[in-house]
Amino acid sequence: MHNSPTLCQLYVDVALQPLRRQMPHTIIYHYMDDILLAQKEQFTQTQIDFIIRMLAEFSLVVAPEKVQRSAPWRYLGWTITDQRITPQKLDIATEISTLHEAQKLLGDLQWLKPVVGIPNDLLSDLRPLLKGTDPCTPVALDDHQRQSLDKILHRIATGFVARWDSTVPLSLMLWASQQHLLGAIVQTVKKTGEIQVLEWLTPPLQQRRTISPKLLQLASLIKKGRIRTVEISGMEPATIHLPMERDTLDWYLINSAELADALLTSGATVAVAPKALQWIGEWNWIVRPLRREKPIARAITAFTDAGKRSRRAAVVWKVRGKWHQQILEAHPDDSLQTLELLAAVWVMSNIWEPVNLISDSLYVVGFVARIEDASIKEVENKRLLDLFLQLKRAIKDRTNPYSVIHIRSHKWEVGLGEGNARADRLVMASVEQVATSLASAREAHGLFHHNVKGLVRQFNIKMTDAQAIVRACPVCSQHNGGLGLGLGVNPRGLKSNEIWQMDVTHVASFGRLRWVHVTIDTFSGFMWATAQAGEKALYVIRHLTSCFALMGVPRPIKTDNGPAYVGGKVNRFLDTWGVKYITGIPHSPTGQAVIERAHGMLKRYISKMEEQSDIHTKLAKVLYVINYLCVFGEQKEPSAIRHQAGINREAPTEEVWVRYRDPKTGVWQAPAKVLYWGRGYLCVSTPSGTLWVPSQWARPANVPGKHCQPGTEPSAE
Repeated sequence: MHNSPTLCQLYVDVALQPLRRQMPHTIIYHYMDDILLAQKEQFTQTQIDFIIRMLAEFSLVVAPEKVQRSAPWRYLGWTITDQRITPQKLDIATEISTLHEAQKLLGDLQWLKPVVGIPNDLLSDLRPLLKGTDPCTPVALDDHQRQSLDKILHRIATGFVARWDSTVPLSLMLWASQQHLLGAIVQTVKKTGEIQVLEWLTPPLQQRRTISPKLLQLASLIKKGRIRTVEISGMEPATIHLPMERDTLDWYLINSAELADALLTSGATVAVAPKALQWIGEWNWIVRPLRREKPIARAITAFTDAGKRSRRAAVVWKVRGKWHQQILEAHPDDSLQTLELLAAVWVMSNIWEPVNLISDSLYVVGFVARIEDASIKEVENKRLLDLFLQLKRAIKDRTNPYSVIHIRSHKWEVGLGEGNARADRLVMASVEQVATSLASAREAHGLFHHNVKGLVRQFNIKMTDAQAIVRACPVCSQHNGGLGLGLGVNPRGLKSNEIWQMDVTHVASFGRLRWVHVTIDTFSGFMWATAQAGEKALYVIRHLTSCFALMGVPRPIKTDNGPAYVGGKVNRFLDTWGVKYITGIPHSPTGQAVIERAHGMLKRYISKMEEQSDIHTKLAKVLYVINYLCVFGEQKEPSAIRHQAGINREAPTEEVWVRYRDPKTGVWQAPAKVLYWGRGYLCVSTPSGTLWVPSQWARPANVPGKHCQPGTEPSAE
């Protein structure tokens, strides 16, 4: 039992079950082997003997000297009298020197909060002591923290809660300090009218949200108090006292769904102006915020914007028909979001008249709208925390109302869009107007990782400069240098959608969507891929449908002999679309060389986009880069442009004739016209249709009418 508190707790609970059944009106608490029994009448000796006997049946022996029959009762660190509950004399170590001691001190204080009523205002002063992960980290109390700790110790020495009188209804009373809230479950003494606290309530010291408006904390504390009151008495509180004036309460009930839900579902009487607590010191009313939900008439309208590249923020506003502006330089730790926030801080600190703040940043609009009376959670970004505090301080010092409005940027330049456009031009104007093509190429490659030829075409830079950019990239330097997809030696289409190749590759990082179905047009090199949950016919048809919607409908599709491809369901689907289906040689990957190389390239680009976490977003970005930005092999333009053109704009304008060896018979044939050639192969026009042959099996033919005897190899000319 000594080594297993859980087993001890469970064993004692089993031993108490007969007592609970025999004494249903007795409250029985236990923590391991410390047992508290309470009832309305005094315990008789017969009852005590019965309790001792029942526990003895489970080998639990009760020492007579440990039975407490009269006040004061001491149980689990508390002293219980007929009227009140106080903590027993505690030995709290106030001289702390390490992080471990600070954590122990704060833990003890949290345990005492419900009884002695320690407000979060005092505990928040001690929270900075908890920073760090090493228990031996040295810590020291400054003068302000020592004063706060002295006040806490005074509360521990003098604080108490009263015993519950079941004949008097419970009420919920709430107070507000400048930063925090404090609540209590109370009863009113019938004869004297004295308010007695049964239990203190406080919001969490560390809020979950970065910005927690005081009204949301108030609504949450009301719900917490209602739940606790029901746990104590089985009924909702009779009265809820709020620290606000009646007009303010009426306004919040109309404009705050959270407060209305917390109050109106309880059935309690709502009262204002709770009794003041002298020991809290300064306490405040919750007042109506200065922020207005709707734009303020005849107010100054200020537009803010920020530039990531320029490292500046701008504010523009119009007074008596004349535009004014303010440029703000970035702090070294500023990001785009903190720059936007910096502009909002400037507006609140410098435009004291009623103002409508308009920003194209939802981030800023959301924070400005909630920060007026909110608690601010400490964040790791010190610059962001500093701006939050500046913004809250600036709003607190205001006397005139303000409104904050979000506007979509770059939509128009009339009306409100004019001011937004002016601010946008100010931050853009600070960028170097003549950005070099190399700098633009480096920036674009850092985002998309497209290959050398794609950089040359898009930014009109030298091939050597593009190669240097790709090789200097820490991502692309680990791959193939951005060379990408070669032309291949398989028979290819001579125009868009003439021949497709399709296959499935596996990308382990995609998890349950690791089966990536890939289709490529052999003429243009345009590729489309979808991440599916398997290789069955259902997923093949789903992939093909998306391909048809994007690329068009091909004449034939060439695949391997996979079970889904040769099944009747896929064949019937292709017949419906009028697509001819071709399979390769079983277990031979060479017939699918173009698609096999496409798999390798697709996986390389997927590995380059590690910053994207969403699977579909990552795959879509990779396909955009491959199809619209990269230029592969002997092509001179991206695959998407070739596919949309539909014909080979790079085909030779002059007729070229060759004699060729038939791959089936090995016999040299009469001169034929060359339709297309590539690296190591060419396509010729024969009486039976087009034929693809290796370039080593072709010889130039000067005159189309000049014939050689079939079967003889032409001489070199």
